[in-house]
Amino acid sequence: MITMMKRWLARVVVLLAVIVSFIVLSAPRSASAYGNRNRHQVVFVVCDYLQLQDLDSPELKYLRRFFNNGGIALLNTNTAGSRTRPNAAATVSAGKVALGTVQETLAFGPKENYLGENPLALFQARTGYRLDQGNLVVLDLPIILRANETDQVKARPGTLGESLHKKGLLTGVLGNADLPGLPQRSMAVIAMDRRGVIDRGDISGDLLRIDQNSALVYSTNYPALKSEYLKLKNRCNFLVIELGDLVRLEQSKQNLTDKIYLKERNRILREYDEFLGWLLQNTSLQKTRVMVASLIPTNQSSGENRFFGFIGMLGDQLRPGLLISPTTRRAGIVTLYDIAPSVCNYLKAPSDSFEGRPWHVEPRADSLDYIRSVEARTAFISLLRPPFVKGYVILHLVVLASIIFCLSLKPRMGKYLSPVLLGLISVPVVWLLVSGLPLVNTLLYVILCLSLIAIVVFMGVGLARNKDLDPILFLCLITVATLLGDTVCGGTLQKYSVLSYDPMSGARFYGMGNEYMGVLIGALVMGSSLLIQRMSGYVRLPRLLTGILFLSACVVLGAPMWGSNFGGLLAALTAFTYTFFRFMGIRLRWKYVLIGGLVIIVLASCFILWDIMRPPELRSHFGQLIANIQIGGFSVFEEIVVRKLAMNYRLIKYTIWTRVLLGTLLALGILFYRPVGIFRKVLFDNPAVAIGLEGSLIGAFAALVFNDSGIVAAATAIIFPAATLFFLVLKQHMDTVSG
Repeated sequence: MITMMKRWLARVVVLLAVIVSFIVLSAPRSASAYGNRNRHQVVFVVCDYLQLQDLDSPELKYLRRFFNNGGIALLNTNTAGSRTRPNAAATVSAGKVALGTVQETLAFGPKENYLGENPLALFQARTGYRLDQGNLVVLDLPIILRANETDQVKARPGTLGESLHKKGLLTGVLGNADLPGLPQRSMAVIAMDRRGVIDRGDISGDLLRIDQNSALVYSTNYPALKSEYLKLKNRCNFLVIELGDLVRLEQSKQNLTDKIYLKERNRILREYDEFLGWLLQNTSLQKTRVMVASLIPTNQSSGENRFFGFIGMLGDQLRPGLLISPTTRRAGIVTLYDIAPSVCNYLKAPSDSFEGRPWHVEPRADSLDYIRSVEARTAFISLLRPPFVKGYVILHLVVLASIIFCLSLKPRMGKYLSPVLLGLISVPVVWLLVSGLPLVNTLLYVILCLSLIAIVVFMGVGLARNKDLDPILFLCLITVATLLGDTVCGGTLQKYSVLSYDPMSGARFYGMGNEYMGVLIGALVMGSSLLIQRMSGYVRLPRLLTGILFLSACVVLGAPMWGSNFGGLLAALTAFTYTFFRFMGIRLRWKYVLIGGLVIIVLASCFILWDIMRPPELRSHFGQLIANIQIGGFSVFEEIVVRKLAMNYRLIKYTIWTRVLLGTLLALGILFYRPVGIFRKVLFDNPAVAIGLEGSLIGAFAALVFNDSGIVAAATAIIFPAATLFFLVLKQHMDTVSG
């Protein structure tokens, strides 16, 4: 009896141990599943080729309501290559400008086949990664990784998915843009991790309806898509949904008449609208944020220089307004690589591996109308920029050549060129002033520019007591004052100037660009030299004013919340330090060169410390760069140097500003010899101007060295000193001829 009881007791103990073990082993999974159901979620609906003007249609009530009630922004679509769907998806996935595949990316899920083979087995053979049941894979992963391992790119697509997986979150993807016989599944890259794996989803042909008699043989099967969404919405924390019908339509456009194209497009937009309405009704927005985005421009938009996409977000704790990120510092403009950190920030996943920054919403009632206005003005200025800048460059060279011709052969015609020269150097400030008006009409823009040039030149000449120095001095000082004032006030004028940066190209979004940085250095150095020459009877006051101006300009130019141009700061410190030393009568000796170099290093270091001591979300792009170098070491610095040298090399070869720099230097060289002695006489009679010319040339060279588009800054830095010298030479020559 005792023996039997022992046996039963042993069996009970074993049974209890099995039960306890089962509970212990299964508890984390149950907790994880429960956690995924109750954690925050992001649903990302990709509607490539949707356009802002589509939202004007009263039929699209859900789309209109979505973008009016949520956070919205224009989307800079810059990638590491051209603006294509694979590159856009890779950029979103990497949180940094990146490259995808050349053609549409191949991605597959369970039970699919590719060229008669099992794509999941093929993926495992290519990568060596093991898969879990239900996983989807990006078959082109090795191609994508190799494309992003070059010195020029250095991106890691899959970083978004990897960050979510580190937090224990699940990713999913639904939908495709397939054409008959051609899988098009680039958007799956957004949700993959660095292994090229997506946790759940369906991107197969099961989500398509096929109609051989339709203009689009393949189109989205919305009942099937809705069914799959309901299955996945509680199983995925980040779910990408691709509505691919507009993509299919754009790629088939050449085969359709305009009437059929418009008919199909309107039908697709109505289906998009209906699906979005259904999605919002079947999604709890208390713990979910829904994003809707068009990631690339259409071919027609690209032809019109409209490179913005746009994005909207609605849901948990969001108010109507404009999305703004530290990347752009511009309400209503964000980048592709801001999407990943913003998703991770909301889902509480790591976001420090991205170049982009998380966005937030700046409340605004008329946000949709506002971004329409920003898009229209930006596209207008972008269209004007090439012909206007090219025309200005050509005019600059023609005027200099004409002055040399007149000085040599037609001396009496020189008096007609002086006002033209003044008009030429008034252009940078006029382009700033005219940017204060929301113009989108070319004729009106040209008329206003010409009128302002005439007014500014008339004021410079009319207010002048000393007709040789005061007109140029006035133009220099008004240019400097306008630039510094605008920069301190947020750079509103520079954002829409044809001589400034373009937020659609993505080179710069805030602060002072290299074009106006060069203008500031040249105008301030020459303005200061003219001021000292003009006030030659005073000893201390003009030098004190010059020192204050130089220091103020450096602070504005280098401050991370104002100019935020560190390369420009180094160039300005070099030019200003040299010029100020010379104004103080200090001759160049090794002792003073070392002192000057030490002053530059100390001041530059102060600005660096100022920037990196700020919170990460407030740092400038340079401050973030220093932080990345601290984390990544010398390799990050080496990568940056190589990229900047490559950019400078390309610009020197191809930009029209190279012609300005070389042409101006050539003109100055000719002027040194012809007419004989006049160059030396002007500089001898105006020693402060001679110092200003030296300082400007040094500043131009420093701008060339310290900036990634230095040729542009060097060219604009030399405009004012060259114009000043030619103006004085013309005046001197006319006095000689008249005498």
